[in-house]
Amino acid sequence: MLQSSYIDTGTCGAGFDGWHNMTCRNFSTTECGIAKKREFTGSVRSWRSGALGFGDVAAKSADRHLSLVRSASDIRMDPRDHIMVFLSLKGKLGMKQSDRSTVLGPGDVALYDQAAPFTLDFIGDSRGLVMAVERSFVTTRLEGVADLTARRISGQSHAGKFTQSLLSRFQDFENEGDADISAKMESSVLDLIFGSVEHCFRPDCSQSNDHRDKQLRKIKDYLLGNLQDTNLNLDMICGIHGVSPRSLNRLFSAEGTTPMRWLWKMRLQGAYRAITEGRSGSITDIAFDFGFSDASHFSQAFKREFGRSPSSILLRS
Repeated sequence: MLQSSYIDTGTCGAGFDGWHNMTCRNFSTTECGIAKKREFTGSVRSWRSGALGFGDVAAKSADRHLSLVRSASDIRMDPRDHIMVFLSLKGKLGMKQSDRSTVLGPGDVALYDQAAPFTLDFIGDSRGLVMAVERSFVTTRLEGVADLTARRISGQSHAGKFTQSLLSRFQDFENEGDADISAKMESSVLDLIFGSVEHCFRPDCSQSNDHRDKQLRKIKDYLLGNLQDTNLNLDMICGIHGVSPRSLNRLFSAEGTTPMRWLWKMRLQGAYRAITEGRSGSITDIAFDFGFSDASHFSQAFKREFGRSPSSILLRS
């Protein structure tokens, strides 16, 4: 459900003012001391998904550095206090908050807090995806968030790749013109994103590495022993192992995946081994043996994963 958009190419005058007004209205009231009459290209697209706000923001200025500064006086006039998740898509973005500073490149992620002064520096030709999350939704999932703002999560890390994958899905919703997701799905996405952030910066904050690894291994062993069970779902796994969905998602997010995505991958890998080893039975039998209830769906998923259909591998085995 696209809320608003602004695209402009031209001199900074009216073009820049329109872009800046869009960022202030949809995200945070800021000041920007850009020189007038300089070349500027900018775009802002803003949409919502349930309680989450999203924006795709791009800027290119002849000044090379375009800094948005949110001061204490801006905060008094504009009391929005969301936690913002910024994913860099192109170029570089500088971020400063609470005596910390970092520079994000494509794929990198960082948090910033609307309730405290900050500076965002669009460097050269840059673009990013920003997600605005109500403060209470974050503080119940991530303690001490004020200590984690303006800290770069590398796009090459598990947490960075995982967060990028999740946020990119919301770009797909915007492009499809349907950004509504269920509250349960929204909650799960937030669990995964902030669980990844927590693991990145505080790998030992909730439990020791040894305990976490043992718990994860136990759950994985159970899943591997029950690949054929088509009824396996998140609630069942949580009930059997006595963990909450949030804790279960957090365990797997440390490896850049989700419980069900990991289970899906193990089923496909098991089926691949069964086919290449010449196990007796048809493709449909093998699919059912590894928890797939639809042979056609299995074949499509198999080809996406391995680049070849199961039948082509069977013929060569």
